[in-house]
Amino acid sequence: MSEEAPNAEYLMGVLINKMEVMDTNLNILKAENEALKKMINNPQALLRKMGLVHVSTPLTTDLLADPFRNDFEDNSILKTEKSYIPQSNEEFHNMSWEDIHDLANQAKGVKIE
Repeated sequence: MSEEAPNAEYLMGVLINKMEVMDTNLNILKAENEALKKMINNPQALLRKMGLVHVSTPLTTDLLADPFRNDFEDNSILKTEKSYIPQSNEEFHNMSWEDIHDLANQAKGVKIE
């Protein structure tokens, strides 16, 4: 019976140490989870961390008229009916591929002098 007492104490110590390690790991996971929740709740911060920034490109003012941006006031240059051409990057991103190809074909047909 004298041999069982040290073994029981040793096993109890190992069990306590293992529980302490598991508790520490659980606390680390909780902290990481909170940090991830903060990032997900603020997508702008997540995008900045990825290196992406919001940019708005202004229309050109000192260059010749650009048919792709629909800078012409009359229909004399464009062969087809005047169609809506997006004025911002966001509007271009919301376009379908078919609309983008139509715009490219319109711009291809225009001669710039």
